[in-house]
Amino acid sequence: MNALTSNASWHPAKRVLFRFCFLYFVIYCFPFPLDAFEFTKPLAQPFYNFLDWLVPIVANKFQLHAVPAFPMFDKFDDSNYGLAFSYLNLIISATVAIVWTLLNRKRAQYENLYQWLRLYLRFFLAAYLSGYGFVKVFPSQFQAITASRLASTVGDESPMLLAWNFMGYSNVMMRLNGIAEVLAGLLLLFRRTTTIGAILSAGVFSFVVMMDFCFNVPVRLLASHLLIISVFLTLDDSRKLLNIFFLNKPTTTTVYAPLIAQPTGRKIFLALQILLAVCILYSGIASALEAQKEYGWNPNPTDVPLYGVYNTTYFIRNSDTIPAIETDSLRWKQLVIDGGNWQRSGIIEFVSGKKLFCDISADTIKKIINIQSKADTSQKYSLNYFENGNQILFKGKWEHDSIEALMTKYDLNSYLLHREKFTWITQ
Repeated sequence: MNALTSNASWHPAKRVLFRFCFLYFVIYCFPFPLDAFEFTKPLAQPFYNFLDWLVPIVANKFQLHAVPAFPMFDKFDDSNYGLAFSYLNLIISATVAIVWTLLNRKRAQYENLYQWLRLYLRFFLAAYLSGYGFVKVFPSQFQAITASRLASTVGDESPMLLAWNFMGYSNVMMRLNGIAEVLAGLLLLFRRTTTIGAILSAGVFSFVVMMDFCFNVPVRLLASHLLIISVFLTLDDSRKLLNIFFLNKPTTTTVYAPLIAQPTGRKIFLALQILLAVCILYSGIASALEAQKEYGWNPNPTDVPLYGVYNTTYFIRNSDTIPAIETDSLRWKQLVIDGGNWQRSGIIEFVSGKKLFCDISADTIKKIINIQSKADTSQKYSLNYFENGNQILFKGKWEHDSIEALMTKYDLNSYLLHREKFTWITQ
């Protein structure tokens, strides 16, 4: 048997690399777990206030303009702030590692400190896997393909939206991805299953990193770090994995020496770990359920009045019937009233190709539809509407004109993406 902790001397290069990795990972993850829960975030705020002062100074040195925008997340996102934080972390870690090496040259190994670092990274990674996973198990991260997305063209979508539509189309695929992430996080919480959890986590985040880079999703720095941490956690058993999967050689078992020798202290520390694990899982589930309640996956919303896609049959402005001439910037071409994740949202497309993204709400008692531009909230309109089968007639004031628009509802089953469902046999 091999003991988890060993008195064998490390190679000098390994000691230097460990010092750098220890510093880099701790700085990157800190102040976790204080920033992982709402009730502890005030304790982490002074640290983030310090970063908000220091990071812009560093960014200026690299000719970057770093502006804090999302408290407690800026250091992870793909912004000038996140990039400057990475530069700062690299500089501090490399500098302190050099000083540490000069002052501690005679130290033979850091096995115990290495195991403490692994424990810290296990819980940090488990917290993110819980957050990533539960918003897929209880679908809310990716949105269903509702009216506005059916009516849009691929050319109008950003690469990120294209990826979100791909993931949002299938509820089953989304949940399976979430289950894999949650399972990886659960396995990381236990010392004996850390390696299999880290391998599963590395597989999960390999897919996430590939998607983020290929579809320009702006969390590449975070996803890449989570993948690196996953790989780092597999290194402890790298020789065993090499023997089993590649060299066809026997391997040995591991004796897990306790991190804390004193029995009472060990029990207290175990209780704290259990408490932290429960809080991580509870926070992930609670956040996902709250998000699902507000943004839940719903491909066929029926609770949104007038939901659907409408094409213009005729359009009258100031008693004049306006033909569908592309140079006209006021004639409506299409109206989309969305639901599900985009409840109360709508899009008015004009014949010129211009689109007005707006908030739409309909009063089904008074038969009034209220429209407010998302870009300019001062643009507000109220129109009367009259329903007749699959047609709706809108009447009212639009800017300085009186308008009357007859819209015909488009059958969503005419969209292949909406109509085609899973079949076992394709004929």
